[in-house]
Amino acid sequence: MKFPFSKIFKNPDKKLPTVVEKKLKSLFPMAKNIEWEQKEDIFEAIFYLDDIEHIAKFSKEGEMLEYKKNLWPAELPDNIKKEGAKFGEIMNGIIIFRGTDLFYEMIIRNEKLDRFVFLYDQNGKLISSALL
Repeated sequence: MKFPFSKIFKNPDKKLPTVVEKKLKSLFPMAKNIEWEQKEDIFEAIFYLDDIEHIAKFSKEGEMLEYKKNLWPAELPDNIKKEGAKFGEIMNGIIIFRGTDLFYEMIIRNEKLDRFVFLYDQNGKLISSALL
């Protein structure tokens, strides 16, 4: 019996370059539960260190393009917390490294219980915000 839709629903085999996998292991040797996603020539690893979710994006050459780590609100720098608190309750935070740049992303809930995502630079300057 033939299954005409099997190719439509089957995930294509992902070809993870060895250099990418080695780079992740060299930067995060204790990473656990690693899951890989590929978006064009970008390879994204979602993994856990000390029960905290991390995400790293790599080029096909093994260069780490971006790294994110979940933070508890209390772990955010004071200047970032102060800016975020102006808009409501900080639900969670993420620290983002892009090359030499550092950013903070926060999910903030207002008094109407609407949730927003805010992106700040390391100095507390608001870069973007959007309703979730």
